[in-house]
Amino acid sequence: MKVVYFDCPSGAAGDMIMASLLDAGVSLDALRTELAKLPLTGWELVVREVRKGAFRAT
Repeated sequence: MKVVYFDCPSGAAGDMIMASLLDAGVSLDALRTELAKLPLTGWELVVREVRKGAFRAT
């Protein structure tokens, strides 16, 4: 079992947490599968990599 620990004294947005999970190696298909289990409608998951100078983000 793998464990992740978030230390967020100033908070963290849901999109930031999902992007960090993807960057840490969680497969996009696995994330989509788990999100589809939630009783929510009208959502779309869009993933893209962004580069700003020397910085890369998901």
